[in-house]
Amino acid sequence: MAWVATKLYNTAMWHARKQWEETGKIPTGRKLQEVVFASSLHAYVPAHTYQHPAHQAGWAFRSWYKLRKKDPTARPPGFRPKGSLSTFMVDAFRMAGSDGFHITLGPALRKELSYPGKHLLLKLKWNTPFPQDGKVVQMDIVPRDGYFEAHARILLPEPVWRTEGQVKAIDLGMRNPVVMSDESGATELFKGGEILSTLHYWNKEKGRVESEVMGRSGGRKHWSKALSRMSTKGARQAGQAVHALTSTVTEICAKDGTAKVIIGDLGGIKKEKDGKGKRWTDKPSQNWQQFPVRTLVAQLGYKLARHGIQLIEQDERGTSRGRCSLCGCTDRSKLHRVRRGYFHCENCSSYQNADENGARNQIARYLHQEGGLLSGGSSGPLAGPKVWRWNEHRWSVVG
Repeated sequence: MAWVATKLYNTAMWHARKQWEETGKIPTGRKLQEVVFASSLHAYVPAHTYQHPAHQAGWAFRSWYKLRKKDPTARPPGFRPKGSLSTFMVDAFRMAGSDGFHITLGPALRKELSYPGKHLLLKLKWNTPFPQDGKVVQMDIVPRDGYFEAHARILLPEPVWRTEGQVKAIDLGMRNPVVMSDESGATELFKGGEILSTLHYWNKEKGRVESEVMGRSGGRKHWSKALSRMSTKGARQAGQAVHALTSTVTEICAKDGTAKVIIGDLGGIKKEKDGKGKRWTDKPSQNWQQFPVRTLVAQLGYKLARHGIQLIEQDERGTSRGRCSLCGCTDRSKLHRVRRGYFHCENCSSYQNADENGARNQIARYLHQEGGLLSGGSSGPLAGPKVWRWNEHRWSVVG
């Protein structure tokens, strides 16, 4: 079935390249589905499976077409090697307990292989604990070197939301990707310098290799397989840190009985109203465009939901420097954002981390909107935040 997926992908890609060369237009997804349906090989796999290579070819061509607007020298996507195995999707299957599933085989494939049964039983070894109340709705079978991976899409029931518990707020940033405060003012601060350093390192390496590629090709070529591998590795390293970060935050919230987590609304964080990317100075612009902040919020959403904790987005404008969370001052002439991310209030002569101030103001704003208590500020000095750092393996408390 994986071999058939390769043949169908190459069939769809050949048609896409042919139409582009003849008309200068890329084919529609419907047209590519018609092309693979016309192939005699489509009968060897179920309908949902033979349509998947057509979708993959269409995604690859549209991605190249978008890249071509920036780089006219970009080559269209190529063919997959003959005899190679490709990822294929199945949704006609039946689970056999939690450690196996049956794939439905079409009559043409059973006849070709003289296979006696109607189903193929595949045994599973889950890399992560399988949720007992989950239902597998789709599988992607991914060939690896000597084995196959099953990437499962699992439907979970609507969570039972907690009705009692405290409220926490999260301020998102670059140097401090997550600063989380609760109603008492206690703060957890996660330092993101190591993640940004990783992204900067791979940017420099890609720039160096790209210069070599352009030099050897006389400026005609901007990309190579080495650059693709470097991009993938850098993204995976950053993704691992973010995944561990969201898991750590979830564990903290679940342990201390949190019911709701407030987070800033990300609308327009990376793009202007005209669709163009926002630009600050070069370094912050690069950080915001590369840091997977939306992935972070999405992961927090489903991880917190597993524990019945709601993630609520609200407007965060003005929370970092429009109000002092210690004394409640809103006089902008007395509020200053000073160097190294510090916030200074002349009214109470206090200095605090601007992201920490923002998280505390997020809670005050939410409680005010919900009819809760909104005090003028803290009743006294607050303890310093608990600082977490990433050591390339896990998040741990400093000191």
